[in-house]
Amino acid sequence: MVSDPVFDAPLRIAFVVLHTSPIDEPGTKDAGGMNVVVRAQAEHLAGMGHTVELITRRQDPDAPGVVELAPRLRLHSLDAGPARTIDKGDHEGVIDQFRAGLEELFQRLEVDIIHGEHWFSGIAALPVARTLDIPFVQSFHSIAADEAEPLDAGERAESPGRIAGEAMLARESCGLVVISRAERSTVIHRLGASPECVFIVPPGVDAELFHPQRRPLGSVKRRIVVAGRLHPLKGVDLAIRALAEIPERQRPELIVVGSPPPDGAEYAESLVALCRELRVEADVRFVGAKTRVPLAEELRTADVVLMPSHSETFGLVSLEAAASGVPVVAYRSGGLQESVLDGRTGLLVDSRDPADWASAITQLLHDEALRSRLAKQAREHAESMSWRASTVALLQVYKRKLDDQRAQDTADRD
Repeated sequence: MVSDPVFDAPLRIAFVVLHTSPIDEPGTKDAGGMNVVVRAQAEHLAGMGHTVELITRRQDPDAPGVVELAPRLRLHSLDAGPARTIDKGDHEGVIDQFRAGLEELFQRLEVDIIHGEHWFSGIAALPVARTLDIPFVQSFHSIAADEAEPLDAGERAESPGRIAGEAMLARESCGLVVISRAERSTVIHRLGASPECVFIVPPGVDAELFHPQRRPLGSVKRRIVVAGRLHPLKGVDLAIRALAEIPERQRPELIVVGSPPPDGAEYAESLVALCRELRVEADVRFVGAKTRVPLAEELRTADVVLMPSHSETFGLVSLEAAASGVPVVAYRSGGLQESVLDGRTGLLVDSRDPADWASAITQLLHDEALRSRLAKQAREHAESMSWRASTVALLQVYKRKLDDQRAQDTADRD
């Protein structure tokens, strides 16, 4: 049982999310697992009585400056750059404008703690937090790697300042909130963070929305699903190549859920071309991005969910699949080694050889006893990971940072 941290009064918390709105649907634009985490934690914080301000960049000229999403939960859209969706890399060029908007907003909005989400947000918000003497914590959600490193090390920096910016934030933020042991190791060893400043806050899952559904055996063609942005890091091409390795008479249908980011049309087009090249276009369906309810339906009606990403700090879809009672086949890399429990909730594949992936997929499809056992254990694992528990863990980080701030203020007065 996780107990709630004790505060003298409800907190006033600001989540700063520059490049993507927390209310954007995952799988669209540049929205992904970060959007799910931020919104779920914000909603639970507000439900616990705290006041939460979500602050993002205006992407629509007609969007109001402030929207009340729920009691004690508001979304602020600040002017910075053009009021439209822009390529992810272009957000570095609007950081200064966004910081000016934050400075103006915080003149009329009192908060106790500021939480930067992704490096763009941190670079904009950290100087403001320092000026106002407000504790600042940072989450990266993904960490860039040098172009010379393999994709397993992390995604490519979308703009020139990212690698240096992430290292600066790791060294200078009051606290760093990470999602897995793998991300903690990267933040410490690659970015130079002090270990005592890094806190693991595992994600949660909505086990009511994502729930199992029994499917009649033999009545429909087997289905495997891969879900996420159509971006090279997500490795959807590996899923297609693995499908092509399965003999046609045994081949399941592959459902690809997701759409390309604003700057990612080329990769999405290459996936369609790859299907034609491998002659599996009849077995692959690109269904676009899905909102949460239709995504849950896609997952629970799958036989197997694939996570072929080169690198993930956690891999939230794997937890949503587990809650849906569906085993996952994932690449043994980064946080996927924690989100998928090998032999308990799914199978981890050590290589990126399509034949190895085809073998793992067919093993689960043909061994009903194994698939049923993994499905049952996956659901049990997911039920132990609630968003409330995740939010309480986050609150414990906030309490520690606020206590540190009060102790420092007392020492400065003495």
